[in-house]
Amino acid sequence: MAQSTLNPSSTKSTYDPYSSVDEKSKGKGDSFDLRDLEDVSAEPVYKLVINENVVEKISSLAAQKIDGIIDMKGNVLSRIQEGLGGADKTKGVDADIIDDAGAKLDLDVILEYGKSAPQVFDEIKKVVGEDLKDMTGLEVIEMTVNVVDVMTQDEYDQKNGNNNGDGQQDGSSN
Repeated sequence: MAQSTLNPSSTKSTYDPYSSVDEKSKGKGDSFDLRDLEDVSAEPVYKLVINENVVEKISSLAAQKIDGIIDMKGNVLSRIQEGLGGADKTKGVDADIIDDAGAKLDLDVILEYGKSAPQVFDEIKKVVGEDLKDMTGLEVIEMTVNVVDVMTQDEYDQKNGNNNGDGQQDGSSN
């Protein structure tokens, strides 16, 4: 009769369900080890995200402060919104944020009759650029100002129903 000698290490059985996974991933660089966390910075990541709507609103409000700008030219949606008693604060501005530091702006303005378009343009560049930089940190990297109409203040008031008296709000006769 042959006597069997058991090796003490072979009698102990430990099941590791991940042993096959560990064997497959060794040397491939895609395994995760908690020791890798020591190399990762413990500093949190902070990020400020500015929405394009915010840039449009700041630019529109800044431009409307400028002497010589009667109003910003809105689209159909802004006219509907204003007709229902609301106000479109982004009216007349289309903004594209290019990167974390810059924005492109397109402004559609109604110029007051008798004002110098180049002088108003210079003022728009200054005021809008400063307000945008102060409030968001973004630099204006490109700005296009489209003068889409020219009106006197009286003409603008009459067109918008601010004519105080004759009952006609759009300046047309029936």
